This record gives sequence, structure tokens and C-alpha cells, in this order.
Amino acid sequence: MPSPSSRLPAPAADELFFASAMSRTEARKLQRRVQAGTLHRVVKGVYSPVVPDDELAPLVRRNWQKVLGVLVPGGVVSHISAMKGGPSPTGEVVVSHPTAFNKKVVLPGLTVRVVRGPGPLPGDLPMGNSGIHYAGRARFLLENFGRKGDLRVSRSELEEFLVYVLNASGEKALNELRDNAAALAPALAAGRALEALRSLVGALLGTHSKGELKTRAGQAVAGGAPVDAERMARFETLAAHLRTEPVPRIESSLAGQARHNFAFVESYFSNYVEGTKFDIEQARDIVIKKVIAPNRPKDSHDILGVFRLAITPPFRDSPPVAGSEFLEGLETWHAEMLKMRPEANPGKPKLQVNYAGTTRFVEPGYVRGTLAEGSRLALSVPEGLARATYYAFLVSEVHPFDDGNGRLSRLVMNAELSRTGLARIIVPTLYHPQYVDCARALTRGNDPAGFVRSLAKMARWSSQFDYSDLDPLIAVLRRTNALEESPSQFRLLNTDGTSET
Repeated sequence: MPSPSSRLPAPAADELFFASAMSRTEARKLQRRVQAGTLHRVVKGVYSPVVPDDELAPLVRRNWQKVLGVLVPGGVVSHISAMKGGPSPTGEVVVSHPTAFNKKVVLPGLTVRVVRGPGPLPGDLPMGNSGIHYAGRARFLLENFGRKGDLRVSRSELEEFLVYVLNASGEKALNELRDNAAALAPALAAGRALEALRSLVGALLGTHSKGELKTRAGQAVAGGAPVDAERMARFETLAAHLRTEPVPRIESSLAGQARHNFAFVESYFSNYVEGTKFDIEQARDIVIKKVIAPNRPKDSHDILGVFRLAITPPFRDSPPVAGSEFLEGLETWHAEMLKMRPEANPGKPKLQVNYAGTTRFVEPGYVRGTLAEGSRLALSVPEGLARATYYAFLVSEVHPFDDGNGRLSRLVMNAELSRTGLARIIVPTLYHPQYVDCARALTRGNDPAGFVRSLAKMARWSSQFDYSDLDPLIAVLRRTNALEESPSQFRLLNTDGTSET
């Protein structure tokens, strides 16, 4: 067994070593291990365990951002790759760089194509600490207008993208996108591309001939802002039920440290059930002591992001304004919550339809109108837990963003509860599958009763705990089985040890 002084730092959860993150002494140890046959060099500066090629390719693909940072430091993910969200299904990714261009690097699971283009421009997003950026929307639109080829998407895809932006975020967003592109065009030498973009945006906004629009989505814009009629009928079913269904009213007296501790537990569970899994003690150190997990910085900031919104006004106690401003409010919340994850397009509504199992959520072009009408309907529901329940389903059912929708739905729900002086709700790990089943029954069978009961039940359960001291609180949460994951093996208990019914 090697002595402690000769050990290398443990690799990140992705199981790759990056020499750039190590001292010279540690980097030399990597090279000696390659020579000894106990480590494999993927490419200069990137090393992996010695594994078969079919296992190495997924490792490289999963860590493509960090690998690009080694291969093309200062590069920008651009052109078709930026518009498609990263590497293609075959693993090819296009990167722009002002000097190190006209080359292709083929690795297991990843092919990097470097083309000539400027480094980071205003609007481009840093990809963590990888050393690379991701082209902003204005930039990658300009890069995708031009001659057909494998660097660019089709004109129809460009039109559909702009339609989605218009329907999701409104005319103001489309005008801003056009203005931002005009500011970037000189640096990209994209004069012709800018004119093509202006022409298409003008057609969508009605300032040019409607014959300019070729796709069904583009032509639908001329017919008015679309709304998902099936969803609106479902929201009305839920609203009608909530207008007459008695729900508990549990007032909150939490303040000071107890309020902070509640927000931590809320954030912990809200992230855990969405796949950001930490031991609760490690999560406590992240939030309370600000100790970022070195091998999971983005996951750490996910927990901090929800915590900030749960404890900080106006996010804590002011749901977004109903109507046409509701989506704009959600964009602000989403941008704050996921600001450390540029790949999740923080603050930008989805541009592709998303799914949960076989459930297909609202089409991108219907998001803005459906949220506007759906949020107006919320005002017909009694304030407090009833309206909070409605908000939770509204945001979840529309699923307006690529990621973070579940967390956002619970934050908006709890903001309504805090606004009305009521206790916020925690959905613990053990209960989450049942909560999802109740939401699914409403989505697929238009049955709201189970969903309403599930949140009323969690409102009562969450209010039992003493939140004044975090360590005893964690111990009690364990005794209630809240941290367990298997409803078939465990039952959620009350603080007195009785079963939740």
C-alpha cells in the first residue's frame, strides 16, 4: 500500500484525472502511473483508470466540458453544437477559437472540431471553471445563418427556434435578441447573417410579408398567442375542486435560526428528490458552513440556490405576478436558482418539449400563453394552502424550463404560504413517489383529490418539527424515516412515532 504522501488526490465522481488541477509533483505522479500501466492517458493532460474502450467512451463523453477546457482553453462551444445543447448523438462538438482552429481531435466518445471564431463575447456563458464558454443565443443564431453544412442547423430549425422564443418570452425578448445580434455581428463578421436574422424576426413580428414564414410553428404565430386548451381545462378542474375542498390552515411562527434551518431542510429534500443527492450532514456543511463539495461544485450550488430563494424576499414570500408577467417572474427565479449551471439555460424558457416518463409537458410555443391564463385562474382560488397547491401543479404541469421545474414549483407554492403567514411545506424523500403518483393521477385522469390531500398531509407533517436546533432536527427526521427512499420498506412517521395516514 503506498504511503499517504505518495497518494494522488481522489478523482472526481466522473473518474477522470486532470493534470491542470494538480501541482507539478502530482502531475508527474500521473505520468509515472501511465508508464507503470496503472493509468491511461486519454489525451495530454487528461487521464483515466485503465478500462475497456466501451467504458472509457462514456467517461470522456460525460466530462466533455472539462476535456474541452484542456484541449481548447479559451474556446467557445458554438454553431450547431451551441444550438443543439452540446455534443451531437455521435459525440461531435464544434468549438470556436481565434487562433487554434482548423483541427479535429478524436477521442473515445468525443470528437472535437475546432473552427475559426472569436473567443468569449458579451452574452456567452462560462461553463463552470472548465475554461471554456458556451455561445449565447444571439451569437449562435448568427453562426447558424449561412451556407448549409454540418456546422449549421437548417433554416426551418432557426425559424422554429425564434418562434419558440417569441411564444415563450414575448416580443420584447425577440427584439432584444435581434438587438444583441446586431451588437455582435461585427466581431463575428456576420453582416449577411444579421440581415437574414432581421428579416426572419421581422416576419415573425408582422413587419414583413407573412410569406417569409415557412414552418407550421411560424405560421401559427400569425393566428395569435397559443394556449394549451387541454391543460387549461385541467387547471380549471383543480381550481374548482380547491374552491370547495377544506384544507388545513397552519400558521407559521418561525423566525431567526429556526427559519434558516427550515429553509435548509426544504432545499435539501427539494434537491434530493430531483437527483442532487448528498448526505444530509454534507448538505448542512454546504449551506450552513458554505463548504462547497470540491468534486461537486454545481450540485453544491443547486442546494444553495434553492436555499437562497427559500429564505430571501421577494422569492420567499411573493409569488410571481399573475398574467402576462408570470413567466417573466419565473424566469427571474430560475435564473437565480440555477445561475451556476449555464448548460441549464438559467432564466430561459425551454425550446424543446420535455417529458417525465410518458407524460409530455406543454409545447414550448404554448408556455407563455398557458402560464399567463393559468396564473390568472389562480386568483379565483382561495388564498393560502389552496392557492399554493394550485401553483405547485401549474408550474409542474407546464414545465417551462429545461431543468429545475420541480424545485421551482415547490418554491412558488411555498411563497404563497409565506405570503399568507402559513407554514411552508417540505416533501421528504420517502413521500416523494406518492406525491408524484398523485400529480400523475391529476395529469392523466383529471382527478385532483389525491394531489390536494397529499400536500395537505405534508403541510401537517412539516409543521410538527422543532426547527430551532439543526442537529437534533436531523436526528428526528431520521427517526421519521423521511430520509429513506423505499416506500415499500418504510413508512413515513410522525415525530411521536405514529404512522402518517
